[in-house]
Amino acid sequence: MKWVETYHRYTAALEGVSRPLAFVDEEAFYENAQRVLAYASEKPVRIATKSLRCVPLLHFLRSMSSRFCGFLCMSAREALYLAHEGLDDFLMGYPFYQSSEVAAFCQLLEKGKKAIALVDSPSHVEVLEKALSGTNLRAAVCMDVDVSSDWGWLYFGVRRSPIRSVEKAIELAHLIKRCAHLDLVGIMAYEAQIAGVGERGVGWKGPILRILKARSWQEVVTRRAAVVKALEGEGFDLSLVNGGGTGSLPDTSADETVTEVTAGSAFFAPALFDHYEKVEFVPAAGFSLEIVRQPAAEIFTCHGGGYIASGAVGSDKLPQPWLPPQAYFLPHEGAGEIQTPVRIPSPPPFLRIGAPLYFRHAKAGELSQRFPFLLLVKGERIVQQLPTYASLPETWV
Repeated sequence: MKWVETYHRYTAALEGVSRPLAFVDEEAFYENAQRVLAYASEKPVRIATKSLRCVPLLHFLRSMSSRFCGFLCMSAREALYLAHEGLDDFLMGYPFYQSSEVAAFCQLLEKGKKAIALVDSPSHVEVLEKALSGTNLRAAVCMDVDVSSDWGWLYFGVRRSPIRSVEKAIELAHLIKRCAHLDLVGIMAYEAQIAGVGERGVGWKGPILRILKARSWQEVVTRRAAVVKALEGEGFDLSLVNGGGTGSLPDTSADETVTEVTAGSAFFAPALFDHYEKVEFVPAAGFSLEIVRQPAAEIFTCHGGGYIASGAVGSDKLPQPWLPPQAYFLPHEGAGEIQTPVRIPSPPPFLRIGAPLYFRHAKAGELSQRFPFLLLVKGERIVQQLPTYASLPETWV
């Protein structure tokens, strides 16, 4: 049983470390990075920082290949923190408005960093222009274009930008053009309903999701290309067209309109990303709990473990028991803040009080917002302790 070998390898590497703990398998992480580059064909890949939230791993990816071209950041404050840590080339993944964010973005520009603000409304444009007035600074901005599918009977996608048409895009582009300190350099058109929805191993939903994704993908490609063509026809020089995510890397990379793709969750390969048909990655990050009780022959109760992922509440947001793979949660308890019982049919004899169990988080970077460091494991040893965003003051991120 291969899982037994993996279990004992991790247990040997992490022996003596207090649990709960979080860790990354160095070899699996590297393998996933290689797969990202392969799935992306020849396109540059922007790293979604929210999926890692760990500076040493961001440095590792950036040095691994020149095709890891930069970072998609959660906020301007995060980008400023990463700039202090020696990184550069930041595209804000979300618009910002509050004064601390605007100030952080201005500091990035003052430091000469490559930083691109994301906008989708006049309010975003106006607050940036006002902040830069009276300076000799210019800011590059990227327009967020919504490519969700709204069929009336179903809204298939996420609620992001109000820019859903060529007309709306041109209107906002001309507002940016009238600003003395702003330059429109590109668009982001993120197909969350393709990249963030898995269709394999999800029961009766699978065939329906395949149909919805295929239909929506045609709309994504058409709308993205139409907006780019219209803006270029209006005289805007777009050097950046960002799209995609882990789940849509092959399709988005094949879209000739797109100049770069984004990937993040792929590197850790959390549990939700087991359900994609077009991409496959190796579990590379997890957390470990100690067994502290055994209330029945096949039930083992761990201390802690309630690391629930964000999003709409559902069983898919629970962490996933990993090692042993036959373990599963009790439906009336799930993963708890203080204790997490799991049932393990025909448990091996080495599972006992004091032994570890291993779990995978449903999503990626949220693990790095709960644990102050990740233990980098290679073979049967810890090679490095990696600080995460959980160790940072809130003023940074």
